[in-house]
Amino acid sequence: MIRDNRKRPRKKGRKSKKPGYINIKKICILAALFVVLILSVCVLGYVIFFRTILAQEILPALRRAIVFEEPAPSVHLEPLEPEGSSQVTAPVESTVLVKALVESAELAEPSEAVVKDVTARKHQLPKVAIIIDDMGYDEAAGQKLLTLPIELTYSFLPFAPHTKKLQSIALRTGKTIFLHLPLQPKGTLYSPGPGALYLDDSAELQRMKLKKCLQEVPHAVGVNNHMGSSFTEDEGAMANIIQELKARSLIFVDSVTSPGSVAFQAARAAALQSARRNVFLDNIQDERVICGQLEKLVEIAEKKGWAIGIAHPYPATVNAIARCSGKYQARVDYVGVPEVLQGDNLEPALRRSPTIVQRGGRDARSSP
Repeated sequence: MIRDNRKRPRKKGRKSKKPGYINIKKICILAALFVVLILSVCVLGYVIFFRTILAQEILPALRRAIVFEEPAPSVHLEPLEPEGSSQVTAPVESTVLVKALVESAELAEPSEAVVKDVTARKHQLPKVAIIIDDMGYDEAAGQKLLTLPIELTYSFLPFAPHTKKLQSIALRTGKTIFLHLPLQPKGTLYSPGPGALYLDDSAELQRMKLKKCLQEVPHAVGVNNHMGSSFTEDEGAMANIIQELKARSLIFVDSVTSPGSVAFQAARAAALQSARRNVFLDNIQDERVICGQLEKLVEIAEKKGWAIGIAHPYPATVNAIARCSGKYQARVDYVGVPEVLQGDNLEPALRRSPTIVQRGGRDARSSP
């Protein structure tokens, strides 16, 4: 048998692998899979981080930054005599009263009427009203504020997600309820939120918006402005809404978000029960600073007989009021805004009561 020694031809496409041969294609595939794996881990980590950190801390802070007050002038306003109220005098210190009693005793035996009068004055304290603005967005902070042991006035933003629930709690517990009326600010950096009144609105549209806002906070006995640094400087616009408030026998407090505000003057001109705030407590969200602002508010009240402060549902504010308000209870009486305006002559329909609430100028009874 003859052996064929001829070499058989190699099949096309098949090459011999040399020692050290590297398969580039497989390496590229592995590298691509590795990159996909890394990207998947990063995306998963981002999602977890977003849900646990951003969604719980950063986003609520951004949300509050949108609805909370625009920057206010850093001034403390001396109280003006509120329209329709009796003159409130600053209290006489206990030591002064004791000294007066001793001196009068040396001269003559004081009459029973004099002793009773001095005793009454001894227990008369200046009044401090603190309005908590922007109620209705932060439910947890709102609930904490509603359980604080001092009397506060709660001003609710219309159309806020938790306004109705928190307002219901405030009503059941006999709290003083206000409407925090959103008004046009200066510029476009800050949004006053849904239901806001603008200067470009017709007078009729402004009143219609006001009515809708009041419908969202039907148990309000008063109104103070949310933002409004532009709107409150317009005398005609303010006079328009003041007339609607007067028709409903509502109180008005000028938040004074602009040094050029004429809101308080417009309310006085219309003989509407009104006042203006004296101190913003929490422009700086630091507990020590807020306690210091509360001290300034107390000092103004001691000097003038009463004072109105404004604060917001910040965690630092909740903690500061809980921690520092008690130390001033021997110096001031924490009251609702109606009591500041009316004092001892406060009309029964405006008194804080868990069963009587003023709605649009009429007394309405509600179940506790």
